[in-house]
Amino acid sequence: MKFGELLKKSGINVTDRGGAADPVVSDIVYDSRRVKAGSVYVAISGHKADGNSFIISAQKAGAVAIISENCQKVLNDNIPWAVVPCAREAVGILGRTFFDVDTSEFISAGITGTNGKTTTAYLFETLFDTLYGKEYSWMFGTVENSFGLNKISASHTTPESLDLFRYISQADLKPKSVVMEVSSHSLTLKRVAGMNYDLAVWTNLTQDHLDFHSSMEEYYQAKKLLFTQYVKQNGKGAINIDDEYGRRLYRELQSQVSLLSFASLLTYGKSEDAQVRIVDYKCDWDGCSVDISYNGQQFSFKSTLRGFFNIYNMTALICGGFALNISHNVISDALAQASAVPGRMDKVDINAPFTVVVDYAHTPDALVNILKTSRDLTQGRLTCVFGCGGDRDKTKRPLMAKAVAENCDQTVITSDNPRTEKPRAIIDDIVRAVPLDFPHIVIEDRREAIKCALQNARSGDCIVIAGKGHENYQEIFGVRHHFDDKEVVTEIYKEMAANNAS
Repeated sequence: MKFGELLKKSGINVTDRGGAADPVVSDIVYDSRRVKAGSVYVAISGHKADGNSFIISAQKAGAVAIISENCQKVLNDNIPWAVVPCAREAVGILGRTFFDVDTSEFISAGITGTNGKTTTAYLFETLFDTLYGKEYSWMFGTVENSFGLNKISASHTTPESLDLFRYISQADLKPKSVVMEVSSHSLTLKRVAGMNYDLAVWTNLTQDHLDFHSSMEEYYQAKKLLFTQYVKQNGKGAINIDDEYGRRLYRELQSQVSLLSFASLLTYGKSEDAQVRIVDYKCDWDGCSVDISYNGQQFSFKSTLRGFFNIYNMTALICGGFALNISHNVISDALAQASAVPGRMDKVDINAPFTVVVDYAHTPDALVNILKTSRDLTQGRLTCVFGCGGDRDKTKRPLMAKAVAENCDQTVITSDNPRTEKPRAIIDDIVRAVPLDFPHIVIEDRREAIKCALQNARSGDCIVIAGKGHENYQEIFGVRHHFDDKEVVTEIYKEMAANNAS
């Protein structure tokens, strides 16, 4: 495809053009390091680096055309260039055109919210596995990316849509379904441009990412974009209206129904006016069951997922499945087959007289949820080992301390991923919000903190190690060191058992 044809077919808004040539395009890239002969280089002005600074080097590497928001810097007058209002939005739409991806050829679900996205994405992947076969079911999320039977670790919660379209074009087996966690960052930065979803799911909205968004209102408006800009004509929606922002979203979408294209917009929750209503539920260490009322009928579902918050994740799947006209039996089979998500209410198998749970909870609301659930299932004391990430929303730190002090018996405060901040400075921000009479210990070294909790555990106790979940690293001053909470627990407990035996 020639450059001029690519611009025309994509329909992107070009505000200015130059250059005499019309070269054949072999690829589209937004990273100058990936430029090869024949590439179109799209210069994106990012938060950490400005792609316009690499235009000349991209051309020297073989770029045959340049797309940018504000720069016409080229080596000679023959190299074509185009100016667009938003380069990141353009790159996704160009990618869909260049790789000839038709989003109507597969069913897609986009899941947004502060908490529950990852588990809900795994549940939808299992549902689509059941419908289409595992080899045709794709999923992109915080923990991993799944291309049918092939899985790789994820570098971002939501991939660039250009990369998604490239994956699809190169796949031997094309996907019949695609499930994606859709973050507020990706929506704000238009990383999903070119994608259109059959189903949009709203889990909840609680404080997070206020280092990126200036306010909760801005955070909400970013999440809302999934429903207002990225749903297919006659698409479907599933919204948790027990969540105050979810209820607001549903109300606002209803008032704009003539402007939007939803064929079905279902609500879920315990609320009396929820269309998919939670009537009853039960949770224990073996799993969860939930009774649902929908369209005058009552249905029962079971899963091995643990914790009350998973009742909402299960119901998100049920609601989304009903919106897509999937039968109760198929949804029930998918939930029965679903396995625990790595790092989410993840019970460590160490054959101890006490329980150890690893969870990704890194927001106040998520921490409250995991602690309340663990409290309900624990006969003895509840201990929480936690910290807060560096270079992130500092206003969460006292709220995390409050969540722990109000929902467990004692805590060990430690380091999470300090990134470029001093670990002790982060810990001090937490400790200042801990009541003086609440039992707490500060141990900066995360391994030693976990060891302390294990050595002091009694029969019937539960230890929740929060914040990192599935992550297998600890980032300190820009360097990632291998660190897996579950591995560390297993290693320490083996050492303890060996010492006791001797």
